[in-house]
Order: sequence, then structure tokens, then C-alpha cells
Amino acid sequence: HFYKRMSAAQTYQDYIQSQEDRDGIRLSWNVWPSSRLEATRMVVPLSTLYTPLKERTDLPPIQYDPVMCARQTCKAILNPMCQVDFRAKLWVCNFCFNRNTFPPQYSAISEQNQPAELIPQFSTLEYTITRAQ
Repeated sequence: HFYKRMSAAQTYQDYIQSQEDRDGIRLSWNVWPSSRLEATRMVVPLSTLYTPLKERTDLPPIQYDPVMCARQTCKAILNPMCQVDFRAKLWVCNFCFNRNTFPPQYSAISEQNQPAELIPQFSTLEYTITRAQ
């Protein structure tokens, strides 16, 4: 058997490319700053190039409202990158680090019973909003 050897950089580049191809999203940085100090030292601004209406046939239909961060200045949506405490029914926003409780309809959440928002392959979802805007 012949195995092509790839460097770690090539493998990481392949991973990033596969994520971009799957989700239609490209970031100016592949690592998010972990502190305000790191954010102030960034030379290139943090930005996203998003492909609207990208076809994804593998996505489940989401017929409920997204779970949002409770911090008024944030309002980020629950996603696979958030830290989750299944016992305490809490999640930590990966943008502002606010601790949030899950809404009542998530009472059965567990490591074995996760909503689509927390499954890594569903890093991009389309919600059908049910409440009046």
C-alpha cells in the first residue's frame, strides 16, 4: 500500500478547506482571539465571508427558534463551539463567555440527547422562526 504523507500544515489546510466547502463560510482568521488583549493585537480584522443560500441537503429542518445568549450586547446563538454543562443545564457563549440557562423545552438535554445546534456536523443551520419578529 502506498500512503501519501502530508505535513500537519497540509492536513490543517485540508480541514479548513473542507469546512469552508461544507458551510460556505470563510474567516479571516482560523483561531478566535481568546482575550480582549489578543483581540487588540490583531493586525488583520476579524471578518467572515458568508455564502448566502448555500445548498446543504444534509441539514435537518429546524422548526423552532434559536437559543440565544442572554447578554443584551451579544445575542449569539447556541452552536457546537459552546461549552455545555449537561448536568446543570447551562451553556457558555463562545463569544462573550456569558453563562446561559437552557430554555424549558431543553429539559431532556444530555450528552446522549443533544439538539442539532450542538452536533459538530451541523455548524450551519437554517431555522424556521415561529415567533413574531
